[in-house]
Amino acid sequence: MSDTFNSVYQYAVVRFMPFIETREFANVGVVLIAPKTGKFLFKLAPKRFGRVSDFFDDLDGQLYKNAIDTFTAELQRIQLYCIDHGIRGKVLVDYFNEITRHRESVLHFGNIGRLLGETDLEELDKLYQRFVARAFVNEQYREQQMVKALRQTFKTELPIKYVQTTLKAGIFDITVPFARKTQHGTRVIKPLAFDQLTPLKAAEHGELWVNRIQKLVDNDVVLANRALFAVERPLASNTKFLQVYDDIVGEIKHLGVEVKKFDDKDGILQFARADNEKNANPELQH
Repeated sequence: MSDTFNSVYQYAVVRFMPFIETREFANVGVVLIAPKTGKFLFKLAPKRFGRVSDFFDDLDGQLYKNAIDTFTAELQRIQLYCIDHGIRGKVLVDYFNEITRHRESVLHFGNIGRLLGETDLEELDKLYQRFVARAFVNEQYREQQMVKALRQTFKTELPIKYVQTTLKAGIFDITVPFARKTQHGTRVIKPLAFDQLTPLKAAEHGELWVNRIQKLVDNDVVLANRALFAVERPLASNTKFLQVYDDIVGEIKHLGVEVKKFDDKDGILQFARADNEKNANPELQH
């Protein structure tokens, strides 16, 4: 049994806020201390973190990379300082309070939280998965980011226009974020994330959209090969989430519907450009 079993931890989430005036931020890391053992641990998002560039679509990517590099070096310095000086207990708590004090900077800390846990690294990873990897504000948060990113990509890369549209499938009205009418039929694109709170919720959300697209296909509103899901694998290493992802993607493909990875921008654009006749109506009306 670990000597940190049922230890009391304190932690703070690292926030990236490039535009102080808007107050918008993304969680990009977690710092955790174990006062009893003197441990100072941290885990930061990678320097190439798609969720940051997707959320802040007018951001210079170099700003985030440089900020993470500098912050990593600073946290490593603090970590070594704590080890070299044997800082623990109340001294470590006071030191942690000081370094996490809110400052108006691109990278800063959120409020300090406390928890009981079993092992240092396990608790650090749980916090990272909760606050950074899934990065949820609500269950649709990631998909809203994906829609925003695709809308910007389409705006700059496509000669035709995709718009959010409500399509009628029998008695059902189904709203899709991207649709375009062509002489060969309507093309639709739907981003799909798997960042819900539980595998069950992820499965229910995926099944919901599989059923909606199937209704559009069954009612001859959209041909299967003119619908596309832009999917993103779960960031969490939880095998249940990965199984949900594989199952839903399998169901989508079984319908004959196209599937592209969300980061396959070229593939998504190739699908979006298809059926681009000069005389086709480029828009659908809401």
